[in-house]
Amino acid sequence: MSIEIRLLGPEHTDEFAHPILTAFGLPPSPERAERARRLPEFATRIGAYDGNTIVGAAGAFAFDFSTPGGGTVPTSGLTMVSVIPTHRRRGILRKLIERQLADARERGQPIASLWATEATIYGRFGYGIAALAGDVSIERGHSAFVGSPVPFDAQFVSEAEALERMPPVYERARRAAPCMPSRSPGWWSLRRVLDVESARAGSGPLQRVMFRIDGRDEGYALYRVRLEFMDTQIPSVTVTVQEAMGATPAGTRAVWRYLCDIDLATRINATCLPPDHPLFLLLAEPRRLHYRAYDSVWVRIVDVPSALAARRYGAEGTIVIEVDDPFCPWNTGRYRLDAGASRATRTEEPWDLRVSAAALGSAYLGGFSFSRLAEVGGVEARTEGALERADRMFVAPRLPYCPEIF
Repeated sequence: MSIEIRLLGPEHTDEFAHPILTAFGLPPSPERAERARRLPEFATRIGAYDGNTIVGAAGAFAFDFSTPGGGTVPTSGLTMVSVIPTHRRRGILRKLIERQLADARERGQPIASLWATEATIYGRFGYGIAALAGDVSIERGHSAFVGSPVPFDAQFVSEAEALERMPPVYERARRAAPCMPSRSPGWWSLRRVLDVESARAGSGPLQRVMFRIDGRDEGYALYRVRLEFMDTQIPSVTVTVQEAMGATPAGTRAVWRYLCDIDLATRINATCLPPDHPLFLLLAEPRRLHYRAYDSVWVRIVDVPSALAARRYGAEGTIVIEVDDPFCPWNTGRYRLDAGASRATRTEEPWDLRVSAAALGSAYLGGFSFSRLAEVGGVEARTEGALERADRMFVAPRLPYCPEIF
């Protein structure tokens, strides 16, 4: 029987979730399904059907990524991709990705992105690794900072107060770092500040703290505390940070100094931190971060000229880039990038660089240079100095940073 690909509505959320729950061995959760139905960003649900049975699925969030230079780009955030084990090796995943990219193009989203559960899958569809992230595990006894302390006021806040005061801090932080997704009020209430029992994993309730410097909100922290006893007398407290955000460098220092000073804490754990996080310079012993890096966001260019126009560049000049994109053939061709004007137009001029779709996705947010990508075969230079020129154009002041898995 042939496989039929269908677009599904929010009313089919339970059915849509079946393949991913099967893949991860998870039971259905009416509470989780209801939150997914209510999430404004959850714009696309695609199902693959064998007759009347759903055998695969892929969803996509609609949000804006921040881009180098303080801009934003509409983005299709791929999520919940799965094919049930009985229907592997039938081309179902390819059909799902084709439909997702077509949907992104129809919606005017110049890029698609994802966090890959299995990274080997997505390169063949033109996704390139665009950002790294890492986990830290800081021993409280080795959390001394260098430099002068920042005076700040910390305040526990309710869920309602967090929903009012945290988003403006996040938006200010987002302007400084590429790869941070926009968040609707629904995203904040359903995914960030909501305290659900299933998310505790043995820890206590979600703690929400705001930080003020000179009377202004400059940072926030969302974290949980887990108490255990090494024996009957000695408590061991682990602080697990869900998100710690500073709108300014001073705000970031205040947030992390607070987290590293929580009473009784023996260890502070956090995830999804970029490789250039300020903690590497703040901590007197940076190796005590125990930083463990991994790939985070992968990017796929859906519309080359629109994507290139949605970011600012580190240097002016022009360069002709030839894109080879067999999976999205409408992208294949040559583009003349005028970095000073943030404009890319099709051209018949000779190319300076030839890139794969995946390599362009890797370079797009400034996480990887064209020179480095050329070393592994994703970029070919025809013109002398073209790699260095492209590197100067695409460089970003900060590495891409996505503070959560979507």
